[in-house]
Amino acid sequence: PPLPAQASTLAQGSLREREQLLQSRLGLALEAELRLHPSGTLDPITLEALAVLSAPPSHLAALARSQVFAPLPPVLELAALATLRHVCLVRLGRYGSSLDEDEEAALALEQQQRRREEQEDQQEGQQED
Repeated sequence: PPLPAQASTLAQGSLREREQLLQSRLGLALEAELRLHPSGTLDPITLEALAVLSAPPSHLAALARSQVFAPLPPVLELAALATLRHVCLVRLGRYGSSLDEDEEAALALEQQQRRREEQEDQQEGQQED
């Protein structure tokens, strides 16, 4: 599913400057949805957009001058990945339970259903006798 870049997850600095950079470099709006591949990899436009959104203010001018999709300096790639991690953690924090807890609850429910069906089968067998 799409992961919208929330303004609260952005690095400090001018939102207008970031918005202009996203538009000029990538043709994206500040509220554009960034997508992940099912394989868990980032496509270049998503990584580049995350770099623009999370770059320290001192790096914005250099980023604006760099070639689109050129390899990012490590500081920008790490900032982009840290922003993605933050967005994912915020999104995961909205769930009331963890995946492990959900799987345990689903297993318990399945076992309870199985026992109920076994009891019903036994009752039907007793009624036929």
